[in-house]
Amino acid sequence: MIKVGYLVSYDYSMFLTSVKQLYNYVNKVYIAIDKGKKTWSGNKFEIPDSFFNEVKQFDIKNKVEFYFDNFYVHELTPIECETRERNLLLKKMGKGWKIQLDVDEYIYDFKTVSKYLKKYWYLTLFPKLTPIVFRGKLVTLYRLLPDGYLYIENNERFSFITNQSNYTYTRNNNTVRNHFTNINVIHQSWARSEDEIQLKINNWGHRDDFDTKSYFMFWKSLNRDNYKEYKNIHPLSPVVWNELNYLQSNSINEFINKYSIKNKQVLIPISKSKIFKSAIKKILGRV
Repeated sequence: MIKVGYLVSYDYSMFLTSVKQLYNYVNKVYIAIDKGKKTWSGNKFEIPDSFFNEVKQFDIKNKVEFYFDNFYVHELTPIECETRERNLLLKKMGKGWKIQLDVDEYIYDFKTVSKYLKKYWYLTLFPKLTPIVFRGKLVTLYRLLPDGYLYIENNERFSFITNQSNYTYTRNNNTVRNHFTNINVIHQSWARSEDEIQLKINNWGHRDDFDTKSYFMFWKSLNRDNYKEYKNIHPLSPVVWNELNYLQSNSINEFINKYSIKNKQVLIPISKSKIFKSAIKKILGRV
């Protein structure tokens, strides 16, 4: 079983772009939405009825399940709310390969990724004996310009696939084996309108981690003429975003298509011997 779960709130409009990349190759799609329509910062958001209608029309194979719960907790920080919601969603998803994506994350050529996950189906049978987290590589879209996108490809790694039912921090679980898969995931991230960016930085998990106002002004100043002048621009870990690139495209779908043609998904296999040795140690340790 391959399942994908989304945390949906104010940026719901990007969901269909993401799910279209993988819908035909997964068994189940979960959409988690806060019952009170509150972000992790406690701010209200609205999702129009048209979104639910569009999802219903798109879901011709009846794979989509909405999951409503109280994901905002006043006593918790935004990042703690995020981790909590992700864990609740993991439990909801049950067994199998569980992928958690934000709505602005697009896994192109998911057919290749699906074959890769099915190759290691046995790791989902007894997940307590073969715990693992798969890490991929983000291609971060940074600025939407009139005729294209500024983007970053600096081998930034992140966790997003697991056979477990628990994360320790957001989508991370460093208490189990982490395997780098080399799966490329296009992240629309900062490539949004100014209003959308303001909404994002006021409500996401990293709201309190840096001076969002000054960083917003820097982001706003970038254009096709000056982007090469700036290096190391990540707000938390500067070198993670070492430099900007530019790709001419008229839409997000065109960017995904152009980028995928030049950058095929070339995945890194798992060492079966290490997996089985670890499983045997766990079994012997319980005897």
